[in-house]
Amino acid sequence: MGACVCGYTTDPEKNCNGTHNVVKAVKADLIAKLEAGGYEDAASHLKEK
Repeated sequence: MGACVCGYTTDPEKNCNGTHNVVKAVKADLIAKLEAGGYEDAASHLKEK
Protein backbone atom coordinates (compact mmCIF):
# COMPACT_ATOMS: atom_id res chain seq x y z
CA MET A 1 0.00 0.00 0.00
CA GLY A 2 2.97 2.32 0.32
CA ALA A 3 4.34 4.63 2.98
CA CYS A 4 1.87 5.79 5.61
CA VAL A 5 1.14 9.52 5.62
CA CYS A 6 -1.51 9.60 8.37
CA GLY A 7 0.81 8.42 11.15
CA TYR A 8 -1.54 5.73 12.50
CA THR A 9 0.12 2.69 10.98
CA THR A 10 1.02 -0.24 13.19
CA ASP A 11 3.38 -1.66 10.57
CA PRO A 12 7.01 -1.79 11.76
CA GLU A 13 8.17 -0.62 8.33
CA LYS A 14 5.76 2.38 8.51
CA ASN A 15 3.81 1.19 5.48
CA CYS A 16 0.10 1.91 5.27
CA ASN A 17 -1.90 -1.04 6.58
CA GLY A 18 -5.35 0.53 6.86
CA THR A 19 -5.14 1.45 10.54
CA HIS A 20 -6.48 4.91 9.67
CA ASN A 21 -9.82 3.28 8.82
CA VAL A 22 -10.06 1.82 12.32
CA VAL A 23 -9.09 5.15 13.90
CA LYS A 24 -11.72 6.94 11.80
CA ALA A 25 -14.44 4.49 12.83
CA VAL A 26 -13.56 4.66 16.53
CA LYS A 27 -13.49 8.47 16.45
CA ALA A 28 -16.91 8.59 14.77
CA ASP A 29 -18.33 6.25 17.42
CA LEU A 30 -16.84 8.31 20.26
CA ILE A 31 -18.14 11.55 18.76
CA ALA A 32 -21.66 10.12 18.45
CA LYS A 33 -21.62 8.89 22.04
CA LEU A 34 -20.28 12.19 23.36
CA GLU A 35 -22.92 14.16 21.48
CA ALA A 36 -25.66 11.84 22.72
CA GLY A 37 -24.42 12.32 26.28
CA GLY A 38 -24.49 16.11 26.03
CA TYR A 39 -20.73 16.60 25.70
CA GLU A 40 -20.76 18.72 22.54
CA ASP A 41 -17.52 20.52 23.46
CA ALA A 42 -15.62 17.24 23.75
CA ALA A 43 -17.15 15.97 20.51
CA SER A 44 -16.22 19.20 18.76
CA HIS A 45 -12.65 18.84 19.98
CA LEU A 46 -12.41 15.32 18.51
CA LYS A 47 -13.87 16.50 15.20
CA GLU A 48 -11.02 19.02 14.88
CA LYS A 49 -8.31 16.39 15.34
